Amino acid sequence: MQLDRERDAVMDELEKLLYLTGVSSQYLDYGGERREVPAAHRLQALRVMGYVPDDPAAVRAAVAELDEAHWRQWLDPCYVVAAARPGLQLHCHPRELAECLQWQLSTAEQEVARGEWRPGVEPEVGDYHSDGVRYSARELVLPALQPGYYTLRMWHRERTESSQVMACPERCFDAADPDQRLWGVSCQLYTLRSGRNWGIGDFTDLRQLLDLAAGAGADLVGLNPLHAPCSDSPDAASPYSPSDRRFINPLYIDPEQLPEWAAVATGEAVGHWQESCRQLRSEALVDHERVAQLKYAAFEALFDQFVSMQAATARGRRFAEFEAAGGASLSGFADYEADHNPFADRHRQDPRFHSWLQWLAITQLTACQQHARSIGMRVGLMRDLAVGSVVRGCEVQQTPGLYLPGATIGAPPDPFAHAGQDWGMPVLHPQRLRQQCYRQFIELLQCNMLASGALRMDHVMSLLRLWWCLPATETGAAAGLYVYYPLQELLALLRLESWRNQCAVVGEDLGVVPAELRLRMHESGVYGNRVLYFEQHHDRRFKAPAEHQDEVLLMVSNHDVPALADWWQGSDLQRRQQLGLVADEAALAGLLQERITDKRRLLEALAAEALLPASWSGAAPDRVFDMALCSAIHRFCARSRSRLLLLQLEDLQLMREPVNIPGTYREYPNWRRKQALDTDAIFAAPAVRQLLAAVNQERMT
Repeated sequence: MQLDRERDAVMDELEKLLYLTGVSSQYLDYGGERREVPAAHRLQALRVMGYVPDDPAAVRAAVAELDEAHWRQWLDPCYVVAAARPGLQLHCHPRELAECLQWQLSTAEQEVARGEWRPGVEPEVGDYHSDGVRYSARELVLPALQPGYYTLRMWHRERTESSQVMACPERCFDAADPDQRLWGVSCQLYTLRSGRNWGIGDFTDLRQLLDLAAGAGADLVGLNPLHAPCSDSPDAASPYSPSDRRFINPLYIDPEQLPEWAAVATGEAVGHWQESCRQLRSEALVDHERVAQLKYAAFEALFDQFVSMQAATARGRRFAEFEAAGGASLSGFADYEADHNPFADRHRQDPRFHSWLQWLAITQLTACQQHARSIGMRVGLMRDLAVGSVVRGCEVQQTPGLYLPGATIGAPPDPFAHAGQDWGMPVLHPQRLRQQCYRQFIELLQCNMLASGALRMDHVMSLLRLWWCLPATETGAAAGLYVYYPLQELLALLRLESWRNQCAVVGEDLGVVPAELRLRMHESGVYGNRVLYFEQHHDRRFKAPAEHQDEVLLMVSNHDVPALADWWQGSDLQRRQQLGLVADEAALAGLLQERITDKRRLLEALAAEALLPASWSGAAPDRVFDMALCSAIHRFCARSRSRLLLLQLEDLQLMREPVNIPGTYREYPNWRRKQALDTDAIFAAPAVRQLLAAVNQERMT
């Protein structure tokens, strides 16, 4: 019996540790069925976090560290509070209840408030028993604060403690008025064609796109993640698997826009660059490696000119200020690039060269956003934040202990991926994230909200929970489960940075998403994300525009689903079958039949809105897709109640070739396919001009 009691006590402590670390015991699958998580998977998650679940003493020590230690201090390391009523829960030993403690609240610049606090006269809001001592929690209510970051210092006699206070607004910043329905276009920046770029879309191409889109009435341009890639693995072109999300891909810099260009654009070198550019522009796919080799040769020549001519000028001083402001993060990234970037020659191992490239990138990107606002766009650029970074990249390597390489981010099994998905990027340690006062999360938001009127967060469910793909169990079976994160505090910090940067937020919440998350997003003013193909009732009827939600970003299509013409023709399904992503001909036939049903339902929805073109009246769903139907579908989406709408450039050109096929890597050239036409040619096409005019009119009525 004694052994049984000891075993039960150990199990109680183990369950407490699993609870404290956010390790789930069950979840609802895509069909709404409850799935129990095997105990072996849960223990494996603890091991990945560095705990030893097989050692009772280690489990007790871990629980004590997570559950008890902070009760022995007055202050937690940080407090995430409401700016309007910042209440802090402090901890007191019984002998301290009668004391009078002093406190001071300050920003980095000045003192904000100070006072005395007598815990014994405040109502108790919690308690904790440890080693025969009953600790008491009492609330310190600070005066209402402006949203921002503060330092709280508390002292009594010789004892002093401090904490960071993060005062957060109730809702995110919103660029649109409640009665406005804004629209824009989206693209993968690297896919843009022009008669002058270096074989990859760049910030000059982006400025041209902003001009053309604004001229058609658009208020925003949505982009792919611009994150710094793994430069030593140029075949890994996905912008959603970056080296470091805090920094920008230098290949988007336009060298010809730099003041130093005139001095280096002479002689044989420039002739070679121009010929190489012509060759790279003519290709259907972006050759990231050749583009990098070409651009870095130019960057080195430009850097030489900058160092020799600009270092002592105002331009040189601006770069020095950028370096100083970048601090340890920028210097760490520059050191990493100096060790890993294979493209530069003379300056490859010079960290300052890589810092300079980041300065150029953010300068050109900022100029784009400033230009967008100057020509009347209400939002301007909508940047995209990937859910993670690769294990070998700078972001993970520069923050040891925060990321856990023993588990990777993914998704549980669903109809499109029966074995689940493993995206290959290490997970964040939920406890260390908070212990470090969310520094990494805040920095990510600040870096990606810079030069941005809105930020789309890929896989926003990561604020609540992540699916951890774990190493195979002893049976060889793949292991996985959800681990939970501090949603309320992460959302509050998202609101704070949105407010500080005047940047709206869109959370990509497609797929199986808990109702709790969508409710909290709504309360916080975070836009949801919808795609036309999935805006259906249970009987597969498409929702009428008036039935759409208002606080969402609606997309006709995006980078993870087939373009509109591709979807209509069913060629995406045939392509997936050829790539082995559809089991067999019978499965393909079933999918094609479902697609025919969806197309019929879409034609019916258009007809119900009096948008079905006369040429399509009575047409069979196997008819070839054309611009008339494309325009009708876009007008249908433009009527949506959604306050934000994005049209994909590929759809305006009736393109079928996907830029990305989820579930493939080397089987298909993902993240390389360019646009069919130069950007100015897209907007000059009469059919496109008519389509955009009709969309703009629908959004204004």
